[in-house]
Amino acid sequence: MIFAILAPLALLLTSWQQSPAQPDAITVLVQQIETAAAAGNREQIRALGLEIDSTVDLALALTSPPPSRLVVRERDRTAIKTGQRLLLEVFWERGGEGRLSTWSVDVVDAGGVWRIALATRFAHVTGLYRLALTRTKQFAVRNLTVNAPDLTLSLAEGTAFVAETPQGPTAIVLIGDGRMRFSPPEPAERSQVRIFTGSEEMNTRFDAVFIRVRPEDFADRFPAEALVEREASERDLDRAQQIFDEYVGRTLQINLSDLSPDRWSITPQPGDFIAEIHTRDYDTLTYTRSGGDAEDVTLFDRKKRRNISVYASAEKLAARGRYYNEDDLVDYDVLAYELDVLIVPDRETVQGNARLKLRVRSAATATINLRLAEELTVHGVYSPALGRLLHLRVVNQNSLIVSLPETASHGSEFWLQIVYSGKMPAQDLDREAITVTQEGPDPIVLPPEPRYIYSNRTYWYPQSVVSDYATLRLRITVPATHQVIATGMPVGEPSPPPGVAADGERRLVYAFVSEKPVRYLACVISRLRDVNTQQMQIGDTPEDAVSMQVLANPRQVARARAMAPRAADIFEFYSRMVGDAPYPSFTLGFTERDVPGGHSPAYFAVVDQPQQPGVSWRNDPVNFDNYPFFFIAHEVAHQWWGQAVGWKNYHEQWLSEGLAQYFAALYAEKNLAPGVLSNVLRQMRNTAMRESSEGPVYLGYRLGHIKGDSKAFRSVLYNKAAMVLHMLRNMIGDDAFFRGLRIFYADRKYNKAGTDDLIATMEKASGRDLSKFFDAWIFGSNIPEARFSYRVEGNTLVLRLEQTGTPMEFPVTVRLTYRSGRTHSIIMTARERVNEHVVELLEPLRSVDANEDHGTLAAIR
Repeated sequence: MIFAILAPLALLLTSWQQSPAQPDAITVLVQQIETAAAAGNREQIRALGLEIDSTVDLALALTSPPPSRLVVRERDRTAIKTGQRLLLEVFWERGGEGRLSTWSVDVVDAGGVWRIALATRFAHVTGLYRLALTRTKQFAVRNLTVNAPDLTLSLAEGTAFVAETPQGPTAIVLIGDGRMRFSPPEPAERSQVRIFTGSEEMNTRFDAVFIRVRPEDFADRFPAEALVEREASERDLDRAQQIFDEYVGRTLQINLSDLSPDRWSITPQPGDFIAEIHTRDYDTLTYTRSGGDAEDVTLFDRKKRRNISVYASAEKLAARGRYYNEDDLVDYDVLAYELDVLIVPDRETVQGNARLKLRVRSAATATINLRLAEELTVHGVYSPALGRLLHLRVVNQNSLIVSLPETASHGSEFWLQIVYSGKMPAQDLDREAITVTQEGPDPIVLPPEPRYIYSNRTYWYPQSVVSDYATLRLRITVPATHQVIATGMPVGEPSPPPGVAADGERRLVYAFVSEKPVRYLACVISRLRDVNTQQMQIGDTPEDAVSMQVLANPRQVARARAMAPRAADIFEFYSRMVGDAPYPSFTLGFTERDVPGGHSPAYFAVVDQPQQPGVSWRNDPVNFDNYPFFFIAHEVAHQWWGQAVGWKNYHEQWLSEGLAQYFAALYAEKNLAPGVLSNVLRQMRNTAMRESSEGPVYLGYRLGHIKGDSKAFRSVLYNKAAMVLHMLRNMIGDDAFFRGLRIFYADRKYNKAGTDDLIATMEKASGRDLSKFFDAWIFGSNIPEARFSYRVEGNTLVLRLEQTGTPMEFPVTVRLTYRSGRTHSIIMTARERVNEHVVELLEPLRSVDANEDHGTLAAIR
């Protein structure tokens, strides 16, 4: 049953934001605990207990050693049989070190005076530091070399200051004329460095560096002979302080703003390394080595906010191999979502109450790391079994860290409830959406109807740090002037929420449910009209049907009505080809935007209709002039590829986009005029070959990322990936290819897939070794060059392909045209430098043409 919680949500938010005018007796007791603990008076805390032993643990924890400052916050209060149960959050600090703990405290009324009956610590976080440069300690730098994987920082002469913890220095500021050398070993990463710098190795000067390491690693990173202590200079200190203040808050900072006005940080994990490098040529570059990540080496351009390199170090590759699943990076699975959210898009406000059912997949865990947009405030985290839980937010990150009161073991299941709210804009279409870029001047037109998308890149609801398949119960409340399309099957008609809105605005609640696992949650909010609803037949029996509802912005109703039959035909075609439809309903929304595009979460797709007549998108890689409903065909295909079958990590996004792109081409092949497919393949081939030097398909979202070139991204991830699938089909044959696709879908349905899974499936279906083919076309960026020739020897024709570069494996369609006008096409596969294929001639030849179908990504002369 979908839970109704809007009224309790409003009550929770109101109670959080308001405080009583006068403190009650229990609040006074909490203040007494804080006053006694801040003074280090252990006996005074014990005197607040009902019995002499009631507060022993509390008094010892809060005063050992005595704090220099202490804050106690009452976070929750619940009535119990004997009195009240309080949830207290305690922040303890002494010098530059801090601790955060959560206590469950039972209090009773002892003759008109409230006393502590039981105090139990639920959670405890140590290792918090208020970092500051040691002002009395300066070092002269002599021939210092700092190494991290594929990075070398050299400073022959300079100065340094450190920030220390009780365990030793954790941060250092280096000032001087130094040199940075960054040289990743992988060809794909070297290509990205080349795009950024013009050379496959970065070699640049720097004038300042801020570095964070774990205190225990400091001596190994910074040899004593390279740092010679000297008298501190105020001038040098001022410069170092500027650098320190600029960079220290960018990483590893915890948001404790309601407990302390200061900036608190944690230390890096063992072996981790963070360097903020102010270079002469590229402004600030951030290098990170984070051992807990599947790709543990990153280089980031701070100014342009672009990833230059993201990859696994040699050490990491040796441990995990080429392929990895992002699910292995988290300690839990999300099994179910129950989400009740109020969105007022015009005001960019979101209020939510989310329940997540989790199952622990690691051996054990004491923390749950979630994602939630940083601009959203968390008012409380609860568990029916564990009560209110301690949570932390990391500054400049969309993260939410929940501390469990006890370790959860492998296989254990529990619910979390998170209450949150804040101002957050809707997202634009990006990595999991197809959209084109316009060319030419902006004409004066009517503005598009506003539409608001909340999807997988805004973190508008608490979610796993990786995409995770889960069932869903969703309620979205919006102003009554708007309608909602969302993940899940619509349940009933929209209805008013209970109570009256504080602002008097009339609202409606839209409900959705999915018993089928979905990869993420999304919704579109706009002014929409109901165009039609129809049943699509996906099998041989009446039960094999999927309901399709079509909605549209008012100006798009006529277009939507005209396109609806085609959309249904496309959906049915894909269902027959795969043998299944992943979800029992599908909603297609026609909305407005400056440029065409689309987005397709589970259960629905939204297709943007451009509102700028006369503006050209003809040169965009994914705009096909003689295929006006291409965007619909692509987005519908994502119900199978990208939603029912996800990807194991961002490198595998080509499986989603490439298959969706190729399915749109397959629909053209089977149902449209022959010239449509020829045009599609020609454009895919040309754009893929032109942009292939931007990097291999396997780079995923990073294609074109450094230069902000979305055309390169679409040319390679969409078009080249689709062409690779087309070449695979030509090489192994239709029977093996389509049988392999059906098996691949059935095996990975409601799960994540990787290139290794597709290779294994297609090898089994075809009985061929395909490793070299995928190595070259998915992991490589080369385009083969070959000379084509032929000769007639009696009644036989000898076809010859001679590769002029490194040999690659690819098929080529050769069309024979006889003098009678009869044509015959054959496929020959190039594997070696010189390849020959013999054909028996049926009659005298007129001509022989290679790759006239544009089906091969090779430069053939």
